[in-house]
Amino acid sequence: MKISVITTLLLGISTLLNSLPLYANWYEATGQATIEQGDLNSARRAAIEDALQRATLFAGAKLESQQQVIQGILQHHQVTLSSSAELKQVQLLSETHSNQQVFITLKAHILPTASSCNQQYRNPLLLSPIYLQARQDAIYGQLFQLGEHSSRQLGVHLKDFSPSLLLQNLPETVHPEQLDQAAAEQFFAQGQQFILLASINDLSLGEKASKFWQSSLRERFFSLDVQLYDTFERRVRFQQEYRTSSHWPDDKQTPSSHSMAFWRMPYGQKIDQLLRAVALDIQQQTQCQPLLGQIRQVRQQQIQIGLGSVHGLKVGDQVRLIQVQRDPQHPEIRRLLDSPLQLTITDLTAEGAWAASASQQLLNHIQPGDIVSLQGR
Repeated sequence: MKISVITTLLLGISTLLNSLPLYANWYEATGQATIEQGDLNSARRAAIEDALQRATLFAGAKLESQQQVIQGILQHHQVTLSSSAELKQVQLLSETHSNQQVFITLKAHILPTASSCNQQYRNPLLLSPIYLQARQDAIYGQLFQLGEHSSRQLGVHLKDFSPSLLLQNLPETVHPEQLDQAAAEQFFAQGQQFILLASINDLSLGEKASKFWQSSLRERFFSLDVQLYDTFERRVRFQQEYRTSSHWPDDKQTPSSHSMAFWRMPYGQKIDQLLRAVALDIQQQTQCQPLLGQIRQVRQQQIQIGLGSVHGLKVGDQVRLIQVQRDPQHPEIRRLLDSPLQLTITDLTAEGAWAASASQQLLNHIQPGDIVSLQGR
């Protein structure tokens, strides 16, 4: 059955489905969610959706993200399967509870169609430390390191939900204004195609809770601006502002943002849900992009490229060549020319590879700095 909304399946997911043998299109995954205020049913539904998201990502099916925003606040992040995939069956395998967490393990029979993306390669992504713009707001609760600790949480979710990315962390924050043409080319020459930038722009406190037994609570907001920069195209590929809010204790006894206690309090949980939504959106933006790299060396019938086994390359993979012509007066202006020559990976290391043509054709017209592209097998 073709579906558009994963959550439409959740009501009947515990029903025993027709059993089939475990074929290659079956994917097993475990999801988890926090049990808030004793609401086990909501936590169970969230854990099932989490597991389905993981299964869908590793099946190579395309995800679509829908955010419900009410008065500027992100209320729910719903993930859907596009028409490029079929979800045939879901079977619930186990459910366990631990430390106010529910864990659901299921297996899903997912059939990506011919038009869906099945990316075997891993595109490099640099994660810039999240910048804390709202420093004055951080006085409440002494959250001056929330940018650093949110970066850590986002990195966990990117590794979890973005199998097509090879994640590396930048030691210092990169700001959008620093990514000019020269910086973009330098990053790309180093083998980095995508850079993820983010800044926390709002940590402000709202009104006190209206109910007298909640008088020690106030609403607290959180806003994160995210940009995904493409160093090859030298442009922002994706930009989104994410907003959420939750209750905040109106006293000085609040846990530090480095601690598990912070990430388990309602405000920390909402931020973590938002960071997970960011990771899913970044996966969506990058999962079907070709793996690109520069040619480092040309040696008669062979070229050396700065991509290797850590990027998913294998001996025998086909490489597409793109020649780069630059304007003599304005070298920042490029002209990209597809080469009809097909090359095959012959030798491989973790970070590099050699490729040659089957006919042992000379490659004198290819220069260091030209581009190679790989997209699926």
